[in-house]
Amino acid sequence: MVISHRHRYLYFVVPKCASATVRQSLAPYTDIGYPVTKGVQHMTIASFLASEHAGLWEAGYFRFSFVRNPYDRLYSGWLQDRFAATQSPRWKQAKGALLEQVGDDFGRYVVEHVRHADRLHAWDWICWCPMHAFVCRDGVPALDFVGRAEDVAGGLAELSRRLGVPIAKAEDANVNVPPSSGLKHLAHYDRATVEVVNELYADDFRLFGYEMLAPESFPQRLAPA
Repeated sequence: MVISHRHRYLYFVVPKCASATVRQSLAPYTDIGYPVTKGVQHMTIASFLASEHAGLWEAGYFRFSFVRNPYDRLYSGWLQDRFAATQSPRWKQAKGALLEQVGDDFGRYVVEHVRHADRLHAWDWICWCPMHAFVCRDGVPALDFVGRAEDVAGGLAELSRRLGVPIAKAEDANVNVPPSSGLKHLAHYDRATVEVVNELYADDFRLFGYEMLAPESFPQRLAPA
């Protein structure tokens, strides 16, 4: 979560949606949130409204977020889970055994574990939390602006215009996908994985206008890496 009292905005940070780049770009204006404080990085609207900052919701602050194509976002979440389990003792304790069990099998992770996880509330499944939880209140879109990770520069330019402050795009902290390059990670999907993602993230596809792909267009099962 990123808050600026000076410029009166709330950035609901969706994980794996160019958030590191956006947060660094906003750093000159940030009062609460990374990189200024050690606060909660990813706070859904529901959790924000239960926090000590809830009063800001009705205070006229500009509310925004960034989203990303679910297929690419979720594969990026898989990579993040694997990386975090090698860097953080807390994350290793939460996910180490599970990741050892599935090995390099992204599809198995999605079908056997993501499908049944508490994606809305569990801290160790935050990368898999549906994006609409950061954008909607009681199922209704509640933000003033939603940018796209596929066009971070364009989103930041629009924020600069609407907030009335110059925002220089930071160097990409993670790989940014230009609008013309399409999806990056579809080669890691098989039929069952696509089916589960389509089922679990149907609201994200609908709300943000991303195309839901047909499972039958994918291989029945991927060959082992």
